[in-house]
Parts: sequence; structure tokens; C-alpha cells
Amino acid sequence: QALGGASGVDLDDIEAVENYVRALPYYQRTTTGGNTSCVEVCGDNTKIILDAGSGIRQLGIELMQGPCGQGKGTVHLLISHTHWDHIMGFPFFTPAYAAGNQILIYGRHSRIKERFQDQHHPDHFPVSLETMSADVQFVQLQEDTEMTIGEFTVNSMPLRHPGGSFSYRIKKNGRAFVYATDAEYKDLSPQVMDEYISFYANSEALVFDAQFSLEDAMEKEGWGHSSSMVGVDIALKANIKRLILFHHEPSYNDEKLQEIYDKTIRYYEMIKGNSNLEIIMAREGLEMEI
Repeated sequence: QALGGASGVDLDDIEAVENYVRALPYYQRTTTGGNTSCVEVCGDNTKIILDAGSGIRQLGIELMQGPCGQGKGTVHLLISHTHWDHIMGFPFFTPAYAAGNQILIYGRHSRIKERFQDQHHPDHFPVSLETMSADVQFVQLQEDTEMTIGEFTVNSMPLRHPGGSFSYRIKKNGRAFVYATDAEYKDLSPQVMDEYISFYANSEALVFDAQFSLEDAMEKEGWGHSSSMVGVDIALKANIKRLILFHHEPSYNDEKLQEIYDKTIRYYEMIKGNSNLEIIMAREGLEMEI
């Protein structure tokens, strides 16, 4: 499409080419990316990783440029749940193969260690969890327990998803970041929704499961995922500053994602009132300051 649109356009110099590309729709000039869930939260002295989907492979390569590459790194990994798309990257996480590194894996699910061991069974992967060179430890999180990781405080709450999933609220210096993927908001009654809204409230950014278009979300009830429209409703009620649309449906191409984003913005404009909510489509490599 981008090449077809260039027919008859003067592209004789680099500035003209750059201007042409800059004016293209998002889905024609770049790509959202296809790696599965992995988000990094960086503080002054501490880094927290949320989920170990395929995206953690590239993150691991980057971490090896720092203390992890010297066998002096500490990695804090919070797991929302152990479906394959959220842990499949861990066997390829380079810091776990460097002696001296410490990998702390936190989760609310029972048997969290055994779930990771199953993935490293010889039937699935040639390297067992026990033979990884780093010191890999598992921390079983408890309900309603606030945890301190470096300069961060972390809370969790259950989400509605087949097999269960958990949201994490990470706080520092009065600011909060919330990661809430793999969640379906099937029961919209106030007594249920108020729990989510209270947990998400006043966060600087909410990473939200917006896997489906509204139409597909209605057809796929019970699949454990949500839509961007529900995200907007929740973000407005919870006074969120930035809503990050996350966990895109794998069968959607970039043009479809752009279409959903445009519809989401139009919906927000109709109901926003005095809100200044910023809505962002998650993509690989996205960075923001909280």
C-alpha cells in the first residue's frame, strides 16, 4: 500500500522520502510487533519484569549489556499466569544461563515452580530448570499481601480468566503503574467493577487487556479477554492518566489494530467529559516515563 501510494509522488531526495513516510498511516509505516507479553518497569536501582512471553528473549539480550552480563544481576519477574504465551520466552532468557545472576520469579498461582519445570521437561525443551547456571528462585505470593521489591511496593489482585490471572499494581513515590492483562469483565455490576476500579484507581498508566474488538469480545464471551471500549469505561471511572491497549489478537493485522484504535478514540471523544485520558496502542519497544 505504501509503495502503491508513492506512484506519482516526487521522492527525489531523502527529505521528500522522510516526509512521505511520516505522513503514512501508522499501519503502513511501522508494525505493532508479534512477540507475546513482556513488560519492564525500571526504577533508579531496581527493574521489574512483568511476564515472560516471547518478548523476554530480546529483553534478556539487552540486560546482558549490564550487570547480568557480568554475572552480577538480579532479575525480579512477576507472572500474571502461566499460559504458554506468558512464560514461553523464559527458556530463551539469556541472564538465566549466566552463573552469578539471581532470578526471582513471583506468582500467585499454586505450584508456580512446578509449572515452570513442566515447560523445561525434556519433552518440551532440552535444558532443565535446575541446570540453568543462574540462581533461579520462586516466591509464592499470598492474597492481600503488599510486597517490597527494591524501591517499589507491589500489590496484586485476581482477574477473571480461564485458570486465573493476576493484576499487579507497582508503586513508587506516590505514583502507580498497573498491569492488568488477560481479563474479562463479564460481570459489570457495581459491586464487582468497584473492586477493579479501586485497584486501578489514579494510576499513571494502566496496561489493559484489549485483545478483541467490541464485536469479537461479545462473540467470544468466556474466553477471558476484553476490548478497548471496556478499557475506556474503566479508565474514566478509575481516573487513569494513560490507558495502554495491550495483548492484541494474533489474527489481527496492523490495519485492523489501527481501525480498532480509531474507533476507540471516537468512543472516548463521545463520553470523555472533562477527562484528559491518553490512549496508547501498545507496540514492541514502546517506552514511557511514569
